[in-house]
Amino acid sequence: MSTRRTNTLEVHTALSGTPLARRHERTVGGKLTRIPKSLPWSAFRRSGHPRAALALATDLWLGLARGEYGAVGLFSKIATAMTAAGAPFDLVYAATVASGDEARHAEYCLRMAALSRGEDASLAIDPAEFGQHLAPIASEEELDVTLVNAVAVSETLATALLTACQRRASDRLSRSLLTAILSDEVHHARLGWYYLAHRAPRWTTAERQRLADAAADVVVGVEEEFWVGRDAPASASGAARALGVLDSKSQRAVIRDVMENEIVPGLDALGFGASRVWPLRRRGGKRARR
Repeated sequence: MSTRRTNTLEVHTALSGTPLARRHERTVGGKLTRIPKSLPWSAFRRSGHPRAALALATDLWLGLARGEYGAVGLFSKIATAMTAAGAPFDLVYAATVASGDEARHAEYCLRMAALSRGEDASLAIDPAEFGQHLAPIASEEELDVTLVNAVAVSETLATALLTACQRRASDRLSRSLLTAILSDEVHHARLGWYYLAHRAPRWTTAERQRLADAAADVVVGVEEEFWVGRDAPASASGAARALGVLDSKSQRAVIRDVMENEIVPGLDALGFGASRVWPLRRRGGKRARR
């Protein structure tokens, strides 16, 4: 926690007062560690799956790799902005850990995409677009918006989608890999909500309204953004399911469930009135993000 005197930022050892603080104390006390488990890479047999299912799985893993690679920089700049704002150490620490998690996830996903494709897989990234994505967070209010939309909402959506993929995957490596990524993404989503719980008492009415407006833009468009999943032909639908691929119908059900039972109530608890916005949402059209 920090206080400002003129142009001086004073950083204190007080924690956020959220459940994250208790977890942080256990971590720095050496009582809690998150060590990545080994994955059964050699268990994957590409020849055991039809081409159509493998193509969809490759698309899934490349999409995940792109998102995870972008999140490396996202959490890095969040940690930097939190540090500049003098945020509690448990929040700053969690953001730095998340950046490392995402780098590991991106590597996992690219490796899995290569196995699914049967040859090397890579990401083609536009330098200008990526540079804009990595632009520093300029203010504490911008940091709040980022934690609402790009962490609390986005990571909760990712957790729900990955959970659905993991539950249907029967392929040993696919299931193990989804489980490993999911175990970290849960913590990333919690970071977003805990940060907002810490910040909420400090917002003015005007600040809360601007954050509510920013969240509303995401809420009305989220179902449309995830309307189209990865639909396999009938002959490969079982194999696609075994590889953890979500079809459109299943994906829509996941998004609606997590929005109505987790995200909208969470935003309402922050005073954002998301339950009034959700009925106005758009549907149909765009390609899946993850």
